[in-house]
Formats: sequence, C-alpha cells, structure tokens
Amino acid sequence: MPEPDMLARIYAVLGEGTPIDAGTVQTLRRVPGAYVLVMHLDAPLRFARAKISEASLSGWLIYAGSTRGGGRIGARLERHFKTNKRIHWHVDELTVAANRLAAIVMPGGSECEIVERLVGSGAFQPALQGFGSTDCRRCPAHLLAPVFEERVDRVA
Repeated sequence: MPEPDMLARIYAVLGEGTPIDAGTVQTLRRVPGAYVLVMHLDAPLRFARAKISEASLSGWLIYAGSTRGGGRIGARLERHFKTNKRIHWHVDELTVAANRLAAIVMPGGSECEIVERLVGSGAFQPALQGFGSTDCRRCPAHLLAPVFEERVDRVA
C-alpha cells in the first residue's frame, strides 16, 4: 500500500489531524498534544525488550504518541525523524530501521484516544502487546498495524 493510501486510511478514521514530515516539523515547536507516526519497514526487524514479547516486525506500523512538556510535538517528532540517534525509546529501534516516515499531529489530542479510535474502527490492531504502552493501563499497545481484508478469488 502506498504511503498516501495509508495516511488516507488513518484520516478516514480520525477525521482530523495535520500531516507533518521532517521538513515541516519545526512549525510545532511549542504545541502540546498527540501524534500518529506512520512507518514502513521494508525488511523484518527482530524486536526484543523487557516487558514486551519478542517479535519480528515489518510493513506498515502506526505509533501513537503524545507530549505535554519540553519542546512539545515538534521536538518529539524531530527526534523520531532523525536517522542517526542513540536508541532510547522502543520506537527508536523502528524509526531508524524505517524506509518511510510520516506523521499526523493532533494539537491537544491524546495518544490513548487515537489508539481507541483506530482500533475501534476495525481497520487497525495492536502490532505488539505492550509496545509504547508499558505505563498505560488503558491501551493494549501504542504500536498498531493495519488490518488488511483478505481477498479470496473463487474458481467456478
């Protein structure tokens, strides 16, 4: 699925948000709120961390995050868009391996609300239990994967 189609799928569910990329992220320097980080991994990435099951991740992944302090959404997304960085958060392992990165921002929004809306739509599901939500009692994960409808061709 091309990136514009994945972004359109997310917009269709959320009904709001502003697209941001590495070139426009600085416009959000002092804006608190939430964001959806859209990533594509061409090759499988083995992921293993404490409190999270071991898995191999690939394809489209959607990470919901939020920030209220510091440089706000702008600073957080600037970090996500950097390819040469020290791995600090779980999502850093994905962003440095991703071949495509884009974001949708929701000033004043909540990452948990984003997860609830995306999963509730039936179009997305948790990609890895506990990822990005180890301190959240509300969400099964803040990392989601799209649900693709299987097409069955019947032979007459």
